[in-house]
Amino acid sequence: MPEPLFILCPGRSFSSVLSAVIGQHPDAFGLPEVHLFVTPTVGEFLDMDAPLLGRRGATTGLRRAVAELVFKKQTKETVDQARDWLMERREKTGAEVFRELCEIAGNRVMVDKSPTNSEESRLEEVYRAFPNAKYLHLSRHPRATCRSQYKAYAGRSKYSQRAKKFDHEVYWYERHHSILNFSQRLNPDQYMFLHGEWFFEHPETFLEQICEWLGLSTDKKAIRMMMKPEESPFAVMGPENAPYGNNVGFIEKPHLRVGRPKQETLEGPLEWVTDHETYFTEQTRSLAYQLGYDT
Repeated sequence: MPEPLFILCPGRSFSSVLSAVIGQHPDAFGLPEVHLFVTPTVGEFLDMDAPLLGRRGATTGLRRAVAELVFKKQTKETVDQARDWLMERREKTGAEVFRELCEIAGNRVMVDKSPTNSEESRLEEVYRAFPNAKYLHLSRHPRATCRSQYKAYAGRSKYSQRAKKFDHEVYWYERHHSILNFSQRLNPDQYMFLHGEWFFEHPETFLEQICEWLGLSTDKKAIRMMMKPEESPFAVMGPENAPYGNNVGFIEKPHLRVGRPKQETLEGPLEWVTDHETYFTEQTRSLAYQLGYDT
């Protein structure tokens, strides 16, 4: 069983498409958002997925992943079976269930892009469980990340107030800062940094580098398959009892859009802060420079 790959980044950082792209390699499997390191046990995570107890729909991606891996397809019936399969493992840790899913995937590299993994305390949990895994640090310009995060919240009525109160800049900074600190403990061959905007400009070049790093074939057929993330089993709506579990924007437009993304700037007021004029802090700008954003 190969070691898994964890894509580390804040949410809204191209991780859905990158996970699907890598997962289309014949020797890889790209997961939706499974969030298996959020709670100490799987049972506690399942209990979160209830209207009166926590965040409804939190386990959607995990149930779709189990349906696909264990029951070989995603239907209303297999998603129900997936929940039963998870209920039988209530007392297990998320790491134990993740390892079991890796074993089911066989010789394929499991790719997990759950944004919750990038929180400082959860990075510790992931590393404790998989100290020899590969860790890909993915970045996106702070303005684009924060704006996308704001729009995602503001577009859903139940999160509209959170969109206004949530400090999107601090979120971007803290996640990347935690990932960079975490990377210091890794062996050089375990860690790769990928500038998201550069990837979209030259995806085939970067995919060859990623495959070589992961020990996967770099032949042209494999790369062509990776260029079609829309063929991922999680690039479409799931059955009615588990419709999402992945970034909604990716599900709506899952094709790989090759080309340079919109040019962003570190200058100017932050457009998602509407009650007063504010700008990126020096702390954020410094970290952005470190990650390769010079404008």
